[in-house]
Amino acid sequence: MNKVFAGAFIFSLFCSAFSGAEGFRVRTVHPIELSGNVIEEKTVSVGINDAVAILMPEDTSYLEGFDLKVQIPAIVADWRDSVAFSVYDGIKPRPSSSQIDYSGTRVFVVPLPPKLNWIVQVPLKAQNSMKDSNYVTKLIVIPDVSGGYTFLRFQPAMKGVPDETYEAVLQVTVKPVLMNKGTLALSVQAAGKTVSQYDFFVDDKPCVLKNGKILLDSGKHSISVQAEDFRNEVRSVYVEQAKTTALAISLKSLAPTLTVTAPENAQVFLDGQKFVSLGKEVVVTEGDHILKCLIGGYEMVRSLSVEKGKSYIANLTVDLEISEE
Repeated sequence: MNKVFAGAFIFSLFCSAFSGAEGFRVRTVHPIELSGNVIEEKTVSVGINDAVAILMPEDTSYLEGFDLKVQIPAIVADWRDSVAFSVYDGIKPRPSSSQIDYSGTRVFVVPLPPKLNWIVQVPLKAQNSMKDSNYVTKLIVIPDVSGGYTFLRFQPAMKGVPDETYEAVLQVTVKPVLMNKGTLALSVQAAGKTVSQYDFFVDDKPCVLKNGKILLDSGKHSISVQAEDFRNEVRSVYVEQAKTTALAISLKSLAPTLTVTAPENAQVFLDGQKFVSLGKEVVVTEGDHILKCLIGGYEMVRSLSVEKGKSYIANLTVDLEISEE
């Protein structure tokens, strides 16, 4: 094999990555639909002169990029630099399994490495958690997916290679890489009406909602809502990765309340007035009150000091205690 010729041919591929749009033909295109909120793998069998079109989901809010795992046949790995992998922008027309002629700008090209398994990470956002390593190749460019897809191409990179090499089949697996965040959608109401003015805290830190939503790290969070004339409300919520978690909070007035439970034959008086709303939460005024209960021949009187923003429960029970000596 003429290594000088092979090197020159590969060099020409690299140069073409910076020479603007080019026209080319592929044997076929394998479309793969990428998920925007579920981590699932999809695998296709790809020939040496084939392309893969990664179709973007409608919502890419959580999508950092995708992992591309390529299983390379030994006959290809043995012929080092014999096959090139390229990424294109501006592909026209839109990729389809029935279309073989395209034009586009090559933004990245590299020969397949001499190994049986190769992992490529393709970032789709400038801010991402992807990292290059000895086992993973991270693209140094971010493909343009404004058209709803990105285009990957495999092609011969040298001549004089046995036919069996270019007849080999690659197994290409695509898996979305999702950011470790989710959305909290909050609705706040009071007496059945939406409350728009309130202070919002996540894990004791003040935060700002946008259209009632906020992006949070996935996991458990403490949510606090504070509004004038209402009691502070605290909730614990678990935000799932790449999903929207809905939380509804109903605010309670700062007016103190009293709930009295008692047997049916009991009579209850509050400040001398008969209390008729047994078992129900009733708003009472702040200050000192006298609660009197009559049942059978017994009378029980208790004093109650009521404070703003608190709820009180009075429970009258009659016990029968038997002891043995």
